[in-house]
Order: sequence, then structure tokens, then C-alpha cells
Amino acid sequence: MDLEGNVALITGGGTGIGRGVAEYWVAHGGRVVVCGRREAPLQEVCEALGDAASHVCMDLARRGDAERTAEVVRERHGRLDTLVNNGGTFLLSPLVDSSDDAIEQVFRVNVIGLLALTRACVPLLIQSKGAVVNLSSVVAQGVLPGSIAYAGSKAAVEQITRCLAAELGPQGVRVNCVAPGLTATEMSTALRADPASVDQVIQDTPLGRIADPADVAPSVAYLASKEAAWVTGQILQASGGLLL
Repeated sequence: MDLEGNVALITGGGTGIGRGVAEYWVAHGGRVVVCGRREAPLQEVCEALGDAASHVCMDLARRGDAERTAEVVRERHGRLDTLVNNGGTFLLSPLVDSSDDAIEQVFRVNVIGLLALTRACVPLLIQSKGAVVNLSSVVAQGVLPGSIAYAGSKAAVEQITRCLAAELGPQGVRVNCVAPGLTATEMSTALRADPASVDQVIQDTPLGRIADPADVAPSVAYLASKEAAWVTGQILQASGGLLL
């Protein structure tokens, strides 16, 4: 896929799927601004990717950070072609054991933060006739015990994707979503700590393994590329067939 000159803002870009997307972007001619709460992994990504990458520290849960981040992108590049809403937080806990604060944090980051950053970036995306790619999860449609808050937030992301596609399409902006299965990332550490659970996922996955971030990145890039110019409002499963 040709991403030559494509400027992408990638949340959660210091680790996991976000880093995989950043690496793929730069390898295919694009430029990235990676953002997240922790500066050290962001700096590490930028050092690895060279001049095509820069970073900004921001917190999706903090008011004002979305607008500040969009302004940084405008100042550095003068444009934004793709917003990759990958940043998120995970809660593995039954509802009866989940505090109000824990539930609120999941939705503040995964839903409200996503909406705030997208809103802040819309003027730039309209100028470039760009694309938004949201990251969901198979648990938005499947059921994982103990993931009720996280699954609910990702189901919201999928409906947001469809609504935004309808809202922004007339202005030339496409909005799509990638829904990965279990992927070897820092955020999935708790899930992968149980060998029996991992074995079950592998058995239920036709392609017979869990994913690496590099497996997911091409799907994100496809939805942002010219090859997908007639695709909007879609949820692309990147789960090795875990949900069929």
C-alpha cells in the first residue's frame, strides 16, 4: 500500500499495536506523530524510526490534551491525513467487583477521549480529505467474561465509527474500524497470563495462533490508503478468524 507522504497521528503509539502501525507507516513512506502518556516508549519509537517520526505526550482522559495535540500536528506538518485512534485502557473484572472510578476511566479513555481527539482533528482531516481508523476488539461482538466495561466501550467505538462515517462522509472524510483478536501487547498481559485461556483462544482461531502487532498494522493501513477510497463505516475483523 502506498502511504507516501501520508501524515498519521497514532494514539497509544509507543507500544503494542500503535507502535506496529507506526513502524508499518514509516516503512511504506508515511510520516507519524505518535502520542501517549509515557514519554520513554514514545522517544524509543522515534529513535527507531528516524526523521519520519515525532511524538507528543498526551492523556486521552485529560481535558484540553486533544486540542493541544491537534495543534502540534498542524504546526509540525501543516496537515493530517490519517487519525489512528488506537490508545485505550483495559479492565478485566466482573461488574460486581468494578468500582465506579475504574469503569469511568475505561469510558473516559476509550470513548470520550477518542471523541475529543477526533473532534479536534476534524478540520485538518477535512482539508486533506483524510481518514479515521478506530481500533475496537473482537469483544465488542463476542463475549469475554470479566470484560464488560471494556467490551461496552469497544461496542461504543464501533457504533461511533458508523455514525461518524455518515457525518463526515459528505466532507470527504472516511471513518473505519479494525477489530483485533488477542494480540501480544502490553495491554493484554493479564489475559495472556493464563495459559489455558490462551490455548483456548488459539484453538478457537482458524489461523491457529494469537496475533503480533505487525499482523494488525496492514489492516489499519489499508483502511487509510487510497486502495480503500470507497470504503467507509466498516468494521474489519483482524482476528485470524476468531469471530466468523
